[in-house]
Amino acid sequence: MNETIFLVALFVAVLIIAYTIIRYILNRRQIARNLASTKRKRKQSNEDINKVLGSGNEEIRYYLDVVQNEPQNSLRMRLVQAGYFSKSALAYFNIIRFTIAAIAFGAVQFGIGAMAPSISLALLLMMAMVAAGVGFILTSAVLENMGKKRTREFRKLFPDFMDLLLVCVDAGLSINAAIDRVTREFLLTTRDFGVQLSIINLEIRAGRPLHEALSNFSKRIAVEEAQTLAVLFKQSEELGASVSKTLRVFSKEMRQMRLIRAEEKANALPIKMLFPMALFMFPVNLIIVLVPILLVILEMLSGLAPR
Repeated sequence: MNETIFLVALFVAVLIIAYTIIRYILNRRQIARNLASTKRKRKQSNEDINKVLGSGNEEIRYYLDVVQNEPQNSLRMRLVQAGYFSKSALAYFNIIRFTIAAIAFGAVQFGIGAMAPSISLALLLMMAMVAAGVGFILTSAVLENMGKKRTREFRKLFPDFMDLLLVCVDAGLSINAAIDRVTREFLLTTRDFGVQLSIINLEIRAGRPLHEALSNFSKRIAVEEAQTLAVLFKQSEELGASVSKTLRVFSKEMRQMRLIRAEEKANALPIKMLFPMALFMFPVNLIIVLVPILLVILEMLSGLAPR
């Protein structure tokens, strides 16, 4: 009996030791595989970033050409504001727009024709054309909405850009090197905003002053704080003030402005909730209050009626 217990205990101990050794080897192999994959992705990301920050980037060249030569309400301008920097974006958008219009035209014509066979052909064609026009306009509305959504995202990301820039300047980097470093980080996390920052780097390399590059950046992303930052940099250059102190003061003001905006939205919330509450709750409360009274009145009137 003792020998059996001893053998079972020895077998369990050997099994646990073997499992621990195999598990350790597998974990080390997985860690090595993850490190190799991370290094490969990091190398590929650095190559992509260098390609974006290079002067031969076709997308940025096309973007700058559109911004300089196209009017504000043109279709190409709206496409680049929505984040589409490719030359073929215009052709793809037109194909999608006409496809949606054709689908709406066919769906209305065949659908209404099948449900109401007695309808006249002229009225059916008119309704189908109206549906196609609505689909054509809706695609442009969706594009406008995408551009506005992108602007709102840029406005949310700008304080983070300021904080990272301040950290880099406090660490001893120059303002140009700090912008380049922050640009690389945003290209890894938020590519659209990083591309906008990379245009600042290219303009600075071409010899444009920093405040002019930031002013153009504010026009591209439609964020007023960026224009204020450009003015502050211009004033600091003219007066010889410290860039680090300028960034710190401006970053503090931006945090205060963020709190003020949050308080404004919180204070406006009761007013915005007033109309839905009045629309949905007031009729219900009115019914709850008046129905018992009406029942009592009807009962009294039925009792007063002659027999």
